[in-house]
Amino acid sequence: MTIQEPIVVVRIDVSLPNARQVVDEVVYYRADLKMSLALRWNWYFEYLAALVKVKHPKRKVNLIIIRKPDELKLGDEYIAEKTKTLLKAKRGQINRLTKDSTTDLFGFADSDRQEKIGKIQSEIDALERGEFPYYYPVERKNIIKKWI
Repeated sequence: MTIQEPIVVVRIDVSLPNARQVVDEVVYYRADLKMSLALRWNWYFEYLAALVKVKHPKRKVNLIIIRKPDELKLGDEYIAEKTKTLLKAKRGQINRLTKDSTTDLFGFADSDRQEKIGKIQSEIDALERGEFPYYYPVERKNIIKKWI
């Protein structure tokens, strides 16, 4: 039996001193680090946080090293999961629009409904081709030079 080393996320964020749980900007972010590597370089992360604190004494600077949650997906895993949920949602929209066609007695809204269905179908085609504009969560972010 082998023991797997936990994967951690390192984050340095900056916020206003009286803002509770509101982060102005994440200045350093690393995901998918092994715990031993994060512990070995802990002094460096603390040093970076201290540099930001010295430069901006009225700001609240947090250094967070946490275990990566299992549900946190990054990169290709995130895209695959998001594609699956978006396809399901878009197909549900088309089903709802086609069911609404039975409630329209005289067919006045039929052209508008067909236009909406065509637009949603084009988004589904783009999703299946992999050309849909996604939001990509960052795996690495390093804008700390702006803050020191």
